[in-house]
Amino acid sequence: MMRFVSIFVSVFFLSVHYGVILYVHSSFLSDFFELNTVSFLLLLGAIGSVAFFLFAPKLIKSLGKHAFLYFSLILVLASSSFMALATTALTVAISSIIYSCLIPMTYYCLDIFLEELSQDKKTGEIRGIYLTVISLGVAMGPFILSFLATIWYGFQPVYIAAALLLIPPIFLAIFSLKSKTPKTHGSYHHSLRLPFGAWWRTRNIRSVTLARLMLESFYGLMIIYTPIYLFRVLHFEWSELGIIFTVMLLPFILFDWLGGELADRFWGEKELMSVGLLITGFALLVMPFIGKMFWVWMLVLFISRVGASLVETMTETYFFKNVKAEETGLLSIFRLTRPAGVILGIVIGILTFNLLSFEIMFFVLAVIVFLGLRESFSLKDTL
Repeated sequence: MMRFVSIFVSVFFLSVHYGVILYVHSSFLSDFFELNTVSFLLLLGAIGSVAFFLFAPKLIKSLGKHAFLYFSLILVLASSSFMALATTALTVAISSIIYSCLIPMTYYCLDIFLEELSQDKKTGEIRGIYLTVISLGVAMGPFILSFLATIWYGFQPVYIAAALLLIPPIFLAIFSLKSKTPKTHGSYHHSLRLPFGAWWRTRNIRSVTLARLMLESFYGLMIIYTPIYLFRVLHFEWSELGIIFTVMLLPFILFDWLGGELADRFWGEKELMSVGLLITGFALLVMPFIGKMFWVWMLVLFISRVGASLVETMTETYFFKNVKAEETGLLSIFRLTRPAGVILGIVIGILTFNLLSFEIMFFVLAVIVFLGLRESFSLKDTL
């Protein structure tokens, strides 16, 4: 029970930290670089994250999962602290790349700890609560950002506050998440390569992973370019954007746990995942026509996250119902969708921004999201 509590507390503080930085980071980088350079730096970070996931089995076998978590948290703390204190573009660039590489790895490590303690019949409920805790933390980030924007000018206080929020997870990683379990487990003893062949041959795992990739592409583009569009193009203030983004993220708190319960008891992941993709796609089609209307942006972004929260919970629940704790190679592939989605989102953003316009990005992204329906429809029902 104490390990459950430690995992949930750790992921909460980690998520508040992430939420504080998440929607401001691209705008922070744009103070030092032009938009194409910002995109390139974030692309390098995502590629680095993919490399870490590819070598994750070997790294965890060498270091152990506890040490790897501690190592990741320390480097995330160091990189966010350097960004808070940076005065040169080079320091910002290096710190941003390190941060983007390693923040997904911290969640990956906590995934492994949680999956070791989970039971299949409770997977939907446990994952729903876990995602709710993450979502609550991330949603608190923009609220803190909005508060800081009203009393201080600039991004430095934001990154200082974010860095301080990592102290509790580091403390718990040192003292509470140690266990008597082996440094490695299961498949790590047998293979240090990710099992792409087995992943491809397992249709349901492949389809749910590809559906998740469409969602992560949505996140990748929206997290990077929407704040820049609203701040630089439509000229919203950060005090306004903090409120918009806080309300936008509420569906993740409201629906993550509820969605897991519904999937376990009534409708199944396949149906709810498809509904979520449709809601998200249609919300994207509305965005190019909004203009500078505070309440409309708040509503449409909220609706888009109602859909995204359903897709996120259903892909998580479906995946973890179909894998075992020792199948960490498949988990690595599933978590690869996060940096891979960022890469795809950035590529879409660069091409549409340079060749077309910001507004066209939303249409192109809607098509990407709708492609996820092909994968959700192909899944085998779990009920």
